[in-house]
Amino acid sequence: MRGHVLLRFWARVAIFLVGLAVIVPACAGDVAKVVLLTGADPVQPAALVQIQAVRETLEASPSKDVEVYLEALDGFRFDGQDLSNEYLALLEKKYRGQHIDLVIVIANPAADFALKFHSLIWSTTPVLLSSVPEDWLRSRTLPDGFSVIPYRIDAGETLSLAALLQPDANRLIVVGGIADVDRRFTSLVIEAARHDRARWQSSEAWEGLPIDELKRRLSALDTKTAVVYTTMYRDRDGHRYFPYEVVPSITKASAAPVYGWYAVYLQYGLTAGAVYDLAENGRRTGRAALSVLEGRSTGAIGLPALPARCVVNASEAERFGLDTARLAEDCSLVAQPPSIYREYRSTVLLSAGVLLAQSLTIAALLMQRRRRRRAEAESSARSAELARAARISTVGELSASIAHEVGQPLGAILSNADAADLLVRASTVDVDELQAILADVRRDALRANDVVKRLRALLQKQSAGSRPLSLNAVVDSALVLIRPEARRRRIRVEMTLDPKGTMVLGDEVQLQQIVLNLAVNAMDAMNLIEPEQRILSIAIGAVDERAELSVADRGAGIDADDVRRLFEPFYTSKPNGMGLGLAIVRSIVDAHGGDIEAASRQGGGALFTVWLPRFADASCESGIATSLPNAGPGDASRAYAMVRPATHRADQGHAI
Repeated sequence: MRGHVLLRFWARVAIFLVGLAVIVPACAGDVAKVVLLTGADPVQPAALVQIQAVRETLEASPSKDVEVYLEALDGFRFDGQDLSNEYLALLEKKYRGQHIDLVIVIANPAADFALKFHSLIWSTTPVLLSSVPEDWLRSRTLPDGFSVIPYRIDAGETLSLAALLQPDANRLIVVGGIADVDRRFTSLVIEAARHDRARWQSSEAWEGLPIDELKRRLSALDTKTAVVYTTMYRDRDGHRYFPYEVVPSITKASAAPVYGWYAVYLQYGLTAGAVYDLAENGRRTGRAALSVLEGRSTGAIGLPALPARCVVNASEAERFGLDTARLAEDCSLVAQPPSIYREYRSTVLLSAGVLLAQSLTIAALLMQRRRRRRAEAESSARSAELARAARISTVGELSASIAHEVGQPLGAILSNADAADLLVRASTVDVDELQAILADVRRDALRANDVVKRLRALLQKQSAGSRPLSLNAVVDSALVLIRPEARRRRIRVEMTLDPKGTMVLGDEVQLQQIVLNLAVNAMDAMNLIEPEQRILSIAIGAVDERAELSVADRGAGIDADDVRRLFEPFYTSKPNGMGLGLAIVRSIVDAHGGDIEAASRQGGGALFTVWLPRFADASCESGIATSLPNAGPGDASRAYAMVRPATHRADQGHAI
């Protein structure tokens, strides 16, 4: 029994070791080996992007590990030299004894080599052909094990793009080399142009021209010509190139736009093209290779042909004045000229939004300022009209006295005229007496004229002005109109002038209105007291840097509750008053930069005090110098400065 157990144990060990021996080689052989055979030099960008895309797709496969070996023929530049036997010997030696799972062939030089020597190197290995032109496939028969990814270049799409950007162009120049692939592509473009003779009335192939000659010819073209560059692996002098190396030279020299279908050319100055994404072609090839490795595909791979996409070099289009607005919406613009908007779009939009908001704010403020100025002008005009109406009202109250004041000199004139008439009728004329009568007439006429002139100046509508004035003279001219009314009301007027002759800056009529309104209010306040107690006191003086005008009466005084409302519009204690007189006085004082207060005086009555900025001689006071308007010849060089008072009236009066 024990022997049977040992036998079963060693049998299981043997089975495990056999299984391990099978599994380990199987795991080691699970890595797929792929040879990537390209017909072009892998250094040139068009080949490099395809090779990188194929390798990245294969190496990124989650289901299979892949090792890729790269081999290059460079058959485009050396297609005239038969190096196949030497290359075959190299590959036979290199891959002898190695199992290759798939050969990927890119471009027709490599396809020719694989078709000819596949059975000698990789006889049992499947082959995947990519980037092989359709005419090559039509002229050959592929053996079993060969798969093909469709690849087609449509030159007509690039010509259609050229016609769209250059609607006036009717001449076509095709630039290429003399290698087999160069001539094949040149023929492809010429054939496409022949199918559209209505557009391309003339088409020429410039094949294999040396670079210097090519540049000279291209520089002589105009924008009625379109140039298509295909490839130039060799010129007629035997110089070999990578096709992209030629692009900068011809695009800089050409006076006409240059088109092509390789995307890599755009970064070297190509104007536009219906280009093919070779990186996408490489990815398609890699995916097809994985499908072959997994046994899912053989023969023709069921993929659509690689599509072309419209791409325009914006800088070159701008250089030739091409209208990119004609392009379809899916056409891409590359190499656009530097633009702050494109590079800092969010910042520009934010700044534009801020500027727009600021502009709208400024516009709103300017509009508001304009409306405010208009309102201020209208308010000023209404205030001036109101002040004039108040003056007319005041003069109306004084009309009886003014009529008496004017009537006295007119009556005297009439009496003197009668006396002169009697003298003239006498048999002998007393010339001296007649001259005395005429002198009296002249004096009385001037007296009446002076009253009328003062009334006219007070009542006429005029714009406010500002000039240096003697406050003594202003008050004295106002009293000319007040004294007759004072005499009528049996009021004694006491006048105290400033011996220093204080000067103020202001409008004479408005300052006279201050005196008139305050004096009339004072006289109204004394209507109910005894005539012998009716005294109107007006005094002018100077306090610090201010001129002071005070008007006092012996009336009933001012109630404490009325002091604060005294200067408010439409507030009045008179039975028939409108409440505008003192409000207008305050507005005039404010406009002159002054202050006003009202208070009850000791012994009865009211006291109104006005302070105005005083003008001082510029030689004695610091200030802003200004010329004195309407000065006499002796005052031509005198200057004055307005000094705003540094102190204000006591808080006991009405707050202005």
